Amino acid sequence: MENYIEMSHKWGAELIESLQTSMPGRGRMFMQISDIGDPGLAFTLYFPVVVALHAGVGVRLMWSIIFCEWSNMILKWCIAGDRPYWWVHETPVYAHRRPPVLMQYPRTCETGPGMPSGHAKLNAAMFYILVSAFNEMVVKNTTLLSQKQRVWAARGLWAAYGIWMMLVLISRTYIAAHFPHQCVAGALIGLLMAMMVSRMPVLQHLTRRQYVALSLTIIVSVLGIYFSVRTIGGNVLWSLEKAIKWCVKREYIHIDSTPFYSFSRYSGVSLGLGLGLSSSWFKKAAKSRFSTNMIASLAVLNFATSQIGVIVHRSLSPAMFGWYVAEFTLNCTVTFMLVAALPNFVRVVYNARAGDKYKKK
Repeated sequence: MENYIEMSHKWGAELIESLQTSMPGRGRMFMQISDIGDPGLAFTLYFPVVVALHAGVGVRLMWSIIFCEWSNMILKWCIAGDRPYWWVHETPVYAHRRPPVLMQYPRTCETGPGMPSGHAKLNAAMFYILVSAFNEMVVKNTTLLSQKQRVWAARGLWAAYGIWMMLVLISRTYIAAHFPHQCVAGALIGLLMAMMVSRMPVLQHLTRRQYVALSLTIIVSVLGIYFSVRTIGGNVLWSLEKAIKWCVKREYIHIDSTPFYSFSRYSGVSLGLGLGLSSSWFKKAAKSRFSTNMIASLAVLNFATSQIGVIVHRSLSPAMFGWYVAEFTLNCTVTFMLVAALPNFVRVVYNARAGDKYKKK
């Protein structure tokens, strides 16, 4: 098994070198692709806007993201996969020959283990939810297209989804953040996660105790694995040490990509989402008819609130005591506002009539 993994890494590293030499000067383009599909934007841009446009789709989107981030952290710790930019310097495969020369970029030096690719996983899940929802609610119901045109429009959207995923996979490979097989594995897992969430509408109708229990399950499972690894003498932060050792520029190393920052983010969002969905504010908004102006106002308020959260996040220093707790609290609070407080605020301001415009589906 170890030889198979080493050979996969060898093939992947040489493919990365070939991509970089055959497409010189494309680093900026591929970094921009990675930026568009960055996991952070799922929390600070895509979810705030989507949940304002349609609560049901937004909730499915966020549960998919949470489960992707949760499983990604557990799998990375359990599999402990290398990343190309440090593997080429430490593997014995190239003990007697020149290793591939891999260029590094500002998005290369992510600090978590490499298997599977969280970028690929999250993009596969997030855009599956968005494309399937758009096809179901817009393409299938439009009267502007004939039946045949609707079929081709749906195919076109899925083709665009496939093309985007190929670009994401190539971008993560090109900048040497992941080996190709790590990207493919991440995309397949993310797709399965999104399909699972799409078939679990119960996630939008749990009680407050059940949501709290789910969030505690996420927290306890991660901490349980962490302390189990520590107990047997393992080092869950080994990848951070390798990133610091082999990254060519210290400013390329981002604290946002460390495992525990990701944990504080998605666990906080999970609790905030559960508390929001089980609150009376959300239930009142869910029974109100939201006009186009109300939806637009909510989208603006959601986006502004998420950006305030980003500003607060940047003001918090990783060196401060209780930083992870502060990040957890921040993400929990912002998510609750996006899901429950702000929709109810807009409902009250506009004196919305009863109906099902904003109803969960």
